[in-house]
Amino acid sequence: MSSLLCSIGVKGTSPYKGVATPGWTLDEQGRAMSKSRGNDVDPADIAKRMGAEIVRLWVASVDFREDVVGSENLMQRIAEVYRSLRNNLFKNCLGNLYDFDATKAVPFDQMQAIDQFILRLTYALSVDVTRWYEEFAFHKIYQRVNHFCTVELSAFYADIVKDRLYTYAPNSIGRRSAHTAFWRICEALARLLAPIMSFTCDEVWQHLSAIEARSESVHLATFPTAADIFGSTSAAAADATQEQEWTALRNIRDQVLKALEEARNQKQIGKSLEAQLRVTASDPAFALLERHKDDLRYLFIVSQVRLERSASGNGTGGLTVEVSKADGEKCERCWNYSTHVGEDREYPTVCERCSAVLRNIEGNKPD
Repeated sequence: MSSLLCSIGVKGTSPYKGVATPGWTLDEQGRAMSKSRGNDVDPADIAKRMGAEIVRLWVASVDFREDVVGSENLMQRIAEVYRSLRNNLFKNCLGNLYDFDATKAVPFDQMQAIDQFILRLTYALSVDVTRWYEEFAFHKIYQRVNHFCTVELSAFYADIVKDRLYTYAPNSIGRRSAHTAFWRICEALARLLAPIMSFTCDEVWQHLSAIEARSESVHLATFPTAADIFGSTSAAAADATQEQEWTALRNIRDQVLKALEEARNQKQIGKSLEAQLRVTASDPAFALLERHKDDLRYLFIVSQVRLERSASGNGTGGLTVEVSKADGEKCERCWNYSTHVGEDREYPTVCERCSAVLRNIEGNKPD
């Protein structure tokens, strides 16, 4: 206010382009904080005990334009969210990229469909977050990023591709495709969260694979563009068909996971890899699943999937899921069940998929 009054009086204009006006900070009982009451929370003390990132993340989590509540308990909850973002997002991404660098990146048009889809979701996130920074709507950024990391990334994408990351041949295009997606997601989120999680994002930046003309610090980089996330501007165009297909596949996956949970509660199976599924569907669900039939076992995280067309005819979209024990023996490497375990005399305890990978690894070892 002092700056505004002085500038208007001297220059006849505002000294700044915009003003963000905060509300009061209240305690858990809704009373305004004050030192005389003794109900204030010292941000310097919180930063010293929990870290400055927690204070910044708390500021981002509330709509500062309204009255907000600040307390020790709330800071503890924010600290849990911070640990989730740090460990489940950044630590998990960097851990999976231990043998990856930018030279091994897979072009977008050669990536697997689910990897392309998660990058499209990342780009949509980037567009929202960039807009909300301009609006000072930091609480929307906090909520959107937290939802993306918990639901889209951890519970969906990372859960599905972990088999590919851990069991495929090291330099296979399938594994490198997942690596490329994780690398671009991690870099995009490091840029997007840098104003809020300053130290953490700069630390992450130092461990990401460097590319040409890359800034020394994340704080010298700009927010990610479509080319940064997709690897090229030509891949940035929205794909409505892909979005519709994966939205439908995720809805089907939710039904399958519910059936697996019911089978688990009834002691039919333990882990989901102990299961085989018989999925009966009518169009359009059957046609969709038929197009993706080779990936269904990975999408549902089971050992076998049998897909059948419903006898009820087309157009209903009906779908039923029957769960039973998987056929065959458990592969000691990937933990999937297969009727081919033991067929390879050189690798008698693993499935046909893993024996091929092991033979590839052995063949690529230096003498």
